[in-house]
Amino acid sequence: MSRNTIKSALIDILEDLRESQLRKFCSKLLDRREEPRVRRRSVENKDVYDISDVLVSTFRESGALAVSTEILRDIGCNEEAERLDSRTKACLDTGNPIFRRNPKGELVMEATQEARNHVAGRRQQAGRPAKGPEEVEAEAEARVVSEGGDPGNNMLVLSRYTIQFGQYQGQTFKWLLENDVGYTAYLVASKGTASHLMANKDALTRYSRACPDFVKEVRFHRALGEAKVRSLPPGQEGQDLVGFGKYRSETLQSLYESKDKEKISYINFLRRQTSDPGTKMDIAIKYIRHRDQAETVDAAAATMAASSRSARKTTSRAPAQPPAWSHRQTARNQPAEYTLDDVHPHPPSWGERRQRWTPY
Repeated sequence: MSRNTIKSALIDILEDLRESQLRKFCSKLLDRREEPRVRRRSVENKDVYDISDVLVSTFRESGALAVSTEILRDIGCNEEAERLDSRTKACLDTGNPIFRRNPKGELVMEATQEARNHVAGRRQQAGRPAKGPEEVEAEAEARVVSEGGDPGNNMLVLSRYTIQFGQYQGQTFKWLLENDVGYTAYLVASKGTASHLMANKDALTRYSRACPDFVKEVRFHRALGEAKVRSLPPGQEGQDLVGFGKYRSETLQSLYESKDKEKISYINFLRRQTSDPGTKMDIAIKYIRHRDQAETVDAAAATMAASSRSARKTTSRAPAQPPAWSHRQTARNQPAEYTLDDVHPHPPSWGERRQRWTPY
């Protein structure tokens, strides 16, 4: 079977147009104001082969496809536009997955609704036997050829390989990366694959290596797996990876102690959350609350220590007071209303007393 090309697809579609539709197509092509523009003598009184040559040479293959599809829709040939698009889809497919990204450009880890529906449907079916590597490769090459693609493109052929284990068994590698990045990264990073399925996993690994963002995600999952195997000693829980969310590759300690406003806001968000026991989020929430309690205790102890130091400092600086003369002149068995302490700061001498009470 000869490989389909954009140029051959254009010739087939233009041949299916009526003469009046072909004239409208050429008129719209000449009326385009965007660069590059097509000159009248290039298409006037020309057949569909010459017009296809002009389209490809002027706009290149991908551009010729976009321009032709747009003109076909403008002149009301919507069916022809759909057929052109479907026949050339494989020609533009290089095998690279189209990743889903959030507004910040980061990969979306969650599964698509299509992936969730697949898992739900698979639970109702019995597991299918795994296929051998030769059968998987032959089926992938046949699928590429049937789509009009180039079977010599290794990346394109690998994209049509089907996974032979796990909850997405039977789906292509490209479908996996486009519908559930997190699960696919887990598969590539895991070490528990059966020996007769290793060839299939190795093929998935080769295919995913061409995607730098995905390779980064695989490294994270491997680090997370090593952290689970490695038992942290008491007091070192903060060295565990967060393991989820936007800061999943950071340690719990670095996230908690960060001065970055966004990370502080994220910690405040986690303080208000609850999670299933044993999950990474549950571990993070418990770590945050434990740190909060420890800091509260430390702050209280620091406040008490500061108060104690301040009290000692005030006492040491207070001026020494002379001892008061506490001898009281009292009547027998009766308390005195006044004492000499109340009148004189120091006890008077005997001479002073005699002089004071001697009548003139």
